[in-house]
Amino acid sequence: MRCIVQRSRLMLLVLLISLLLAACGGKKADPELAATGLSNLAQGSTLNINNAGRGTAQGQLAPDFSLQFADSKVSKLSDWQGKPVILNFWATWCPPCREEMPSFVAAHNGHPDEVVIVAVNAEETAAQAAAFASSHAMTFPVVLDERGDIQRLYNVRGLPTTIFIDRTGHIAGVWTGLLPQPQLEQVVQDLVQ
Repeated sequence: MRCIVQRSRLMLLVLLISLLLAACGGKKADPELAATGLSNLAQGSTLNINNAGRGTAQGQLAPDFSLQFADSKVSKLSDWQGKPVILNFWATWCPPCREEMPSFVAAHNGHPDEVVIVAVNAEETAAQAAAFASSHAMTFPVVLDERGDIQRLYNVRGLPTTIFIDRTGHIAGVWTGLLPQPQLEQVVQDLVQ
């Protein structure tokens, strides 16, 4: 009888710990992210995300992915529904990406409460992305796509590529290649109206 009671208590303890972990997300911060010291740097993932009925053609509901920040906070792209979102796929080794990033920083600084800019780094390390983000004063979310899963999800074929998502979460447009500042500002104006 005593053995049954001890086993029941052990099972109850395991269940309580499991529930606690589930409630807290059960994930620990990535030490590489934490080492960068940037609170806006996040690990991107498409795991356990249901993207049925979503696609990358204009008018389709944008595919979703998760972002886990260094402080273990987890968000999803769809959490920003209600605001326009601009996804910019880039890499530090890409000259046009380096050239256009100041325009994204300016757009973010000019419309911080109206539009969400998310910079998706293409298969580089946290240290590489963090150094670039720091040197360019990027305060918007910077997502590491180390395996290229988000790039594949969005059919990115070249860098830079920018995806425009309207406030309802639908694809409003795609721009491949260097996005000149006047065109970016015009799209931002169109999205926020």
